[in-house]
Amino acid sequence: MALIANKREFLARGLRGLGIVRLLEHLARRPGLLVLTYHRIGDPSASPYYAPVASATPDALQAELVALRRTHRVIGVEEAADLADRGFPTKEPLALVTFDDGYRDNFEAALPVLISQSIPAAFFLPTAFISTPRLPWWDHIAYVINTTSVPLLRLDWPRALDVDLERIPRRDAIALIVQMYLAHHVSDEPRFREALEARAGVEVDEEILGRSLFMSWDEARSLTAAGMSIGSHGHSHRALSGLSEDEQRADLVESKRILQHELGRDVIALAYPYGWPGTYNDITTNLAQEAGYRLAFASVEGINRPGAANPHALRRLGVGYADAPLVHRARWALMEAFGKSLV
Repeated sequence: MALIANKREFLARGLRGLGIVRLLEHLARRPGLLVLTYHRIGDPSASPYYAPVASATPDALQAELVALRRTHRVIGVEEAADLADRGFPTKEPLALVTFDDGYRDNFEAALPVLISQSIPAAFFLPTAFISTPRLPWWDHIAYVINTTSVPLLRLDWPRALDVDLERIPRRDAIALIVQMYLAHHVSDEPRFREALEARAGVEVDEEILGRSLFMSWDEARSLTAAGMSIGSHGHSHRALSGLSEDEQRADLVESKRILQHELGRDVIALAYPYGWPGTYNDITTNLAQEAGYRLAFASVEGINRPGAANPHALRRLGVGYADAPLVHRARWALMEAFGKSLV
């Protein structure tokens, strides 16, 4: 196994070869709601931005959606909200497709695939990214590291860090700096952005790059015209649990207000920024209900079962670019059949 580049794909192919994936899909036909989370659609090797945010190529997305339709009835967010109001009283396996962050490739690459498969999807937009485009911190880090020509990147704040770009791959250098953010070491983001650019010798035009990376309001309106739903991903894309109660309320209310003003329709769903445990809390879920969101989605893995699902902390499964559609198919089946996945 040590010689196999992608062990999860090897296992998934073995399961398919033995007919086990189809058996698992049969066993997995239990009542519940499977919610899939996508981010960017495209080839990360062709982009200077943060590669782990890529979920699939357009061809992989199509293959995944074709497989999904064979095993689930795919519904839209409005039907999901109606079911949630009644405790998800379904007797069949349902699926909902969602996209986070509002990247322009969602409009350019994902929408044609969704239309071809007659699948409604929900797109969760952080309104500040659309209204005043700029690079989010993860894409800013990746852009600077991927475009710098300095051989040694030497940082002295928020902690001393020397990154030898002639010895380690750029993706590993990016991961080191991303980890500083995730560990909450960066207390002053503008200062860090400025310092990183200066040490790397890279000048970042935030507005121009952000405007090309994220969709416009006209494109968001085109999504709704095509039968898709738009939801909130917060206003500022900050981890809501790290804000005061008043700040959380303001972020959630402002995002909903902007979306409804720009789109001319009610916004009923929210995806918590980041969404993993610790980035939202009971205060957040209560404020989401208070703000008028009928559904709210987390990034905790699992299937939403009838009578047991929390409409304001719905579970989702993230889709990653590194795995082939077959791997995702096996993973979804295992999760639905047994509540956990081995691939």
